[in-house]
Amino acid sequence: MNNLKRVTMKILKNGVSAVVILTLTFSYAQEKIKLNHDHSKMEMKQTPVEFGNENVAYAYEHYEHVKNDLVGSNPGDAQKGAEMLNEALGKVEGADAALSASQKIAATDILKVQRKAFSELSTEMEALLRGKITSGKLYKDFCPMALNGGAYWLSSVEDIRNPYYGAQMLSCGKVAEVIE
Repeated sequence: MNNLKRVTMKILKNGVSAVVILTLTFSYAQEKIKLNHDHSKMEMKQTPVEFGNENVAYAYEHYEHVKNDLVGSNPGDAQKGAEMLNEALGKVEGADAALSASQKIAATDILKVQRKAFSELSTEMEALLRGKITSGKLYKDFCPMALNGGAYWLSSVEDIRNPYYGAQMLSCGKVAEVIE
């Protein structure tokens, strides 16, 4: 009887463990879906900020998607998004430095390398976008802990969603400047 009881308890424990694992896996998959998107089938949507140049607006949309993929710690999707950003930046005059940074993100699926290149991309995108906003505003956000000295990124919403740490420190940072 004791052996039967032990076997029954072991089966129950394994069953409960399997249910917990499945539940956590499903929850993770749902959260990833919320943070993710398929760049190849993506329809561009309006952001709360508008630019006087359609090509600049298109490039900014892709920048936002790359940023969101980094927030979601999805290096494969960030890589795909950067490939599309490369194409968009190719149509923007004076975007060579931003294109160079974006190409670094597209060339790797190593999240740490992508995040470092994203800092450079953000600096170059700011220079590209400044003075081209016709309505709305951009938030220049800053995380003092990112990349051993702090790093900036741009956002069309005031809420902090940190692309350098993702879920690990999602809201770490502050709005350093509002660009109108």
